[in-house]
Amino acid sequence: MIFVSLLINVAITPLIVVVAATVPQKVAEADLTLRFCYEDKQLLPFFAGDSVTVPEHPGATIEHLQRATTAVGISLELVRMPWLRCLQQLAEGKVDALVAAYYANRAHFTMYPQDQFGRPDPSRAINSNALCLTYRFDNDLPAKLKNENAELTIARPLGYQALPLPPHARLVSAHSPENALELVVSGRVDSTTVTCEINGLVANRQEIDTLPLKVLQPPVYYSVGYLMLSKPFYLKNPEVADKLWRALPLYIDHNRYVDYLAYPLGF
Repeated sequence: MIFVSLLINVAITPLIVVVAATVPQKVAEADLTLRFCYEDKQLLPFFAGDSVTVPEHPGATIEHLQRATTAVGISLELVRMPWLRCLQQLAEGKVDALVAAYYANRAHFTMYPQDQFGRPDPSRAINSNALCLTYRFDNDLPAKLKNENAELTIARPLGYQALPLPPHARLVSAHSPENALELVVSGRVDSTTVTCEINGLVANRQEIDTLPLKVLQPPVYYSVGYLMLSKPFYLKNPEVADKLWRALPLYIDHNRYVDYLAYPLGF
């Protein structure tokens, strides 16, 4: 009987060790929260609402991220603040993530999905978009773009990355994308940039069609948006980060991005 008891104890012990080793990992992942920062200015179709609060319908990118984090099994905390402060907070490790295009000057404080050559991997991006110039119907913007001696003013929101615009263009700072549009409509500047392609689909905000504006094709800039993670978050959770990047293309809803171009109509 003693011999049988010893055999039972030996057989059971490895099972106990395995359970003890795996349970904490699952609990830790389930308790993990991704602190996501995005700007407190409306940027349709990606982010809705001009406030530090999160509206009931937060924007296509936020809904996309909510689906992906749920699929991976982690929680999502949304934080809104000015864009430059989001970047600063990510660099300091005070927030875990934001969505941005890759630029070399951000590489030292961000982690993003990479291919086998260490380059940004667009197959695991969260979205893509193209920007076109928009201008008043009575403004001959095409002629001004060609004439290097013409006075050309283009509004861009504060903190946004510089674009490859004509050398004779003078940039005018705006408080938000909405403010940039107002400057164009009022005739105070010649143009600003608006989204004209989303995830490969030609589209622009429905509001543009109700304003005295035209959209100039082709796009002046193409951008791929990546879920950029802080280095502290990635180093602590590399497997979760990889799962999240892989989940993003699977849970994109192209129609939802188009729906938000008409926000708040239909919501």
